[in-house]
Amino acid sequence: MLLLSFNLHCIYTLRHKTNNLAIYSEAAVSGNLKNGLEGLDPRIDALQMSLGIYIDKPASIYLVKDHESYQRLSLGKAKIVEFSDAFYSGNEGRIYIRPVEEIKESFTNTLLHEYIHWYLENIFAHTPLWFHEGMAVQYSGQMGFERYVYFLQQSFFGRSSDLFRMSYSYPKKQEDWQIFYLSSSMAVRFMRENKDNEWAFFWELVSRQQKAGKKAVFSEGFSQAYRTNLYDFHLLFAAYVKRLRFQYLFWGINSLLAIFLPLVLILAHHQKRKRMALLPDLPEPVDETEDTEETEV
Repeated sequence: MLLLSFNLHCIYTLRHKTNNLAIYSEAAVSGNLKNGLEGLDPRIDALQMSLGIYIDKPASIYLVKDHESYQRLSLGKAKIVEFSDAFYSGNEGRIYIRPVEEIKESFTNTLLHEYIHWYLENIFAHTPLWFHEGMAVQYSGQMGFERYVYFLQQSFFGRSSDLFRMSYSYPKKQEDWQIFYLSSSMAVRFMRENKDNEWAFFWELVSRQQKAGKKAVFSEGFSQAYRTNLYDFHLLFAAYVKRLRFQYLFWGINSLLAIFLPLVLILAHHQKRKRMALLPDLPEPVDETEDTEETEV
């Protein structure tokens, strides 16, 4: 790995720099890509401002030139890295990302996802994996409404990740990866929205450590802010997910009504027309005014 790192330094050179990112690549960076990278700075600034933790140095981003090079970089890492669009290497403190044309989703969202991993590594020690992935998914804009509904659907059928068990390793089965990402994202959302005072205090504690030049030990700050341990939080979150199942059921019933109600109304209209057609024809009403005039004449 050291030899590979040395070779990368020889081949990849600094091609572009923003306030928050230092871009290394073998070839020149295109104008469109530069614009996309520049557009990430306001999002990164907004992230740091919302959490109150600021990092002055830029993250090192390596734009990998092709599929084969990315596969070589992923050797010896978790299986999930091989199938990823990008990954953060904690040992090197670098972010590696595939060529733009190979990215399955938004390039900028993918890069922001990995930046958040780098960001958290700079301010925390011993951070559980679910928090890492939950923050990255939530704040990179990757948790859209469709994925939220998918999470509710899967939780309705009893599929959600055991956060405590998955604190430091990814699920082994590939089919479980997506639900792990979504469960992690929802756990962070639960921390932030259902415990907003605790969330604010948690980041205040982290800020104090960062200003003192130290990394915050995640479990210590979490326990102090939320007044519980990580295992009990996992149980609270599991109960919260069970309650969300009823929301999915409610949405499911309303969706069915939205689909079938127009059909029911159309059928009812046709039935009404059929019944009207079966009624006997009534004689036309006589105009009494005309009858009166004829009598007077």
